[in-house]
Amino acid sequence: MATIAGLHSMADLRSVEQIQLLDLVDSLRAEGLSEFTALPQLIVCGDQSSGKSSLLEAISGVPFPRKDNLCTRFATEVILRRAHDSEIRVSLVPGKGRSSADQDRLWQFRHEVSSLEDFITLFEQAKDAMGLLSIGGNAFTEDILRVEISGPTQPQLTIVDLPGLIHSHNKHQTEHDVELVTNLVAKYMANPRSIILAVVSAKNDFPNQIVLKRAREVDPQGLRTLGVITKPDQLVRGSDGEKLFLSLARNEQVEFDLGWHVVRNLDSRDSDRDRDVVETQFLAEGNFRSLPATHLGIAHLRQRLSIVLFEQIKAELPRLIDDIETNITTCRHGLDKLGPARVGLDEQKNFLVDLSDDFQSLCDAATKGDYEHPFFAKQSQFDRRLAAMIANRGVEFEEEIRMEGAQWKIVEGASKRKSHRTRTVAVEEVCELLKKSRGRELPGLPNPLLVGEVFREYSQPWEGLAHGYIQDVWNITKSFVEQALQYLTDATVSDALLRYVLDPLMDQRLVLANTKLDELMAVHKEHPETRNHYFTDRYNTLQRDQINAQTTQVLQESFVRRPSMTAGDIPHLVALLRQKTEVDMDLIAAESTFNAMEAFYKVAMKLFIDNVPNLVVRAIIASRLPSMFCPKSVFAMDPQLVKDIASETEDKRLRRQEINDKLKALEAGNNLCKQYALRVTSG
Repeated sequence: MATIAGLHSMADLRSVEQIQLLDLVDSLRAEGLSEFTALPQLIVCGDQSSGKSSLLEAISGVPFPRKDNLCTRFATEVILRRAHDSEIRVSLVPGKGRSSADQDRLWQFRHEVSSLEDFITLFEQAKDAMGLLSIGGNAFTEDILRVEISGPTQPQLTIVDLPGLIHSHNKHQTEHDVELVTNLVAKYMANPRSIILAVVSAKNDFPNQIVLKRAREVDPQGLRTLGVITKPDQLVRGSDGEKLFLSLARNEQVEFDLGWHVVRNLDSRDSDRDRDVVETQFLAEGNFRSLPATHLGIAHLRQRLSIVLFEQIKAELPRLIDDIETNITTCRHGLDKLGPARVGLDEQKNFLVDLSDDFQSLCDAATKGDYEHPFFAKQSQFDRRLAAMIANRGVEFEEEIRMEGAQWKIVEGASKRKSHRTRTVAVEEVCELLKKSRGRELPGLPNPLLVGEVFREYSQPWEGLAHGYIQDVWNITKSFVEQALQYLTDATVSDALLRYVLDPLMDQRLVLANTKLDELMAVHKEHPETRNHYFTDRYNTLQRDQINAQTTQVLQESFVRRPSMTAGDIPHLVALLRQKTEVDMDLIAAESTFNAMEAFYKVAMKLFIDNVPNLVVRAIIASRLPSMFCPKSVFAMDPQLVKDIASETEDKRLRRQEINDKLKALEAGNNLCKQYALRVTSG
């Protein structure tokens, strides 16, 4: 009877660095990290009956079934571990699609084997437990048979034997079986840290074997695929078929960076013969001896695998550590969002107090433009930077009022645009309005109420522009609130807080903001009043400009008619100027009114541009944001409201436990990586 001590071992895996790296990956797998991140491993892939199981037995020393009519029906993970005592442990890892009851039952399948012969028996027991032997049962399963082999001479290595790829369904293998196997193999092959042993049988034409197509799909450059040719003894020596497979072995037909290897395994008829002797004799006598010796036989394959696996682990380790740390950060953030377990009212209220405190801090930072928190870090999420978003919209609002705030724009010269007026036309329109608004004023003087009427007409766009500005700021703020809650807590709590608390408060803010704007607009709808000296300065400037323009026009016309003027012509010029100013008293009054309106418009516009952002946007919407959901507001909540927001479902409690378990495994793995780094540094 063969004993465990008689198993093959990879004697090549002896360097300190190799052992340390393989120890590390094995420890990470033992901590369960393979459930959460891809770990380096060897996977054996091939079409059905390609000789995968025989190859795996030759590599590992484990006697996998290899009868002609028996194919692998499930993934088998062979974990080789170095330990003081020798033992073989066999267990089942249930697939994710299993029910809770099935998972519990399969997890209980754990056996220790004292001899290799007993291992064959366990295969049948495992298949029975997975439902592969029962009538009407599955032909394939996503469950995993895990074989852990420990011993003082064992290397640290994981090899996975996968079900053979199926070409088409038949009465024994359904379309569902084909899909299940394809997806299972694809999942393992897609792992960028898996080394693919693409097993190709010389018994069949290699272009027709699916494994090569699948390997090329996931590893286009062949960086992590090693081709293995089995059953070369089935080729007729000197035939075209043998020549084609020799060309394949030379990496001439299907090119892989890792190249190809040829092995001659025993078949079911050779069970009593020594495989290594048979293989050595075959490869030494045939045409395959023309290949490099390092590419022939199981002994050299073990050596190649040891080097390839070591280099793969060494290359992937930095990215693996990054993955672990990223997963740890994600888990911690997920737990932060879920918060602590909360069954009773006190726990629920404490949860909301903590959440509101975080929300208040985030809002306070956002309104003050303090973007140090990780919430604001992503450049692609600039809309989280609330103060900047509001300030930028404020700049746009100022520009809109300056450029589009006047009902008509005064321009030099004629214009076809309806919103444009020359100054002459504008004054004439005011003159017509003056005639319709006569009161008890003296001739040549404007109605004092006329300035307000003209101003209100000219400033008519202000209200619409301001409402649009307020609505935009409200939308920006509401989006920030939603993103902040989504960042701080899970969707259930976030949605409940928005529905019951923050959305109603935000709606109130919008109503109050628009009410405040109405108050500001009411001031501008009354008779203009200001104590700002800029008004008188501007009005006097406009009046002087008007007089200067008239004087310049008279002088230019006079000099054209009489180029050589003398002091005696001064009375004549004065008479012309007097005539110019006395032509139309109504027009003079209209010009004075328009000048007063224009001067007041400038003063009022500057005030409006300041008041709307400060008294409406900042005072009512932005500055009150941190107090909308704060610890004080939580203490004032009705108990039922607290329960509606903060209570959690069983699914959420299970999710918290799941994340905690994952975090525990990841942190253990991270510690192992740090310990390895310390050993390497100190060594």
